[in-house]
Amino acid sequence: MSFQSLIEVYEYLSAQLVKMNKKVIELSRSEKYLDKVRLLRSVTGIGILIAMEILVELPEMERFKSGEKLASYLWLTPSEYSTGQYVRQGRITRCGNKRVRTCAVEGSWILITKDPLMRFKYLQLKALKGAKRAIIAIARMLMIRVRRILLYREPYRVGTPRVIRQRLVASTA
Repeated sequence: MSFQSLIEVYEYLSAQLVKMNKKVIELSRSEKYLDKVRLLRSVTGIGILIAMEILVELPEMERFKSGEKLASYLWLTPSEYSTGQYVRQGRITRCGNKRVRTCAVEGSWILITKDPLMRFKYLQLKALKGAKRAIIAIARMLMIRVRRILLYREPYRVGTPRVIRQRLVASTA
């Protein structure tokens, strides 16, 4: 009997989720969001739901004077402990806009599978700092690019292998 009630609750919540997703998709087709959603969907890893989350939670991207300010607002920058000559970076704090930060991290996992340049950066950072810190750094880069995409109305361009080779040569020189 209790198992049957759990199944009913699951089916009800699944139906509600489908309704909510349809409403978000309808909203994304409205005049207010249509162009911005198209721009954001040019980024591999950002679909309609993540694009709408970003646009609803950060409606005025112009208020961030730089990408660093946006990353700081989303708490995608590490905390810093400085004493005299020592500077130690710590974890990101749990403040800031959690929903957008979560969407940025989810989108980053997909982005590193499709964009060779971002994958290269991820693998470099992963070797130095570990996978969790590396994906947060990629999410930070992604949100800085999202800001630029929305402000300048330019679609995302996937990094090319030629750019990777140039960076490899520059880093070894």
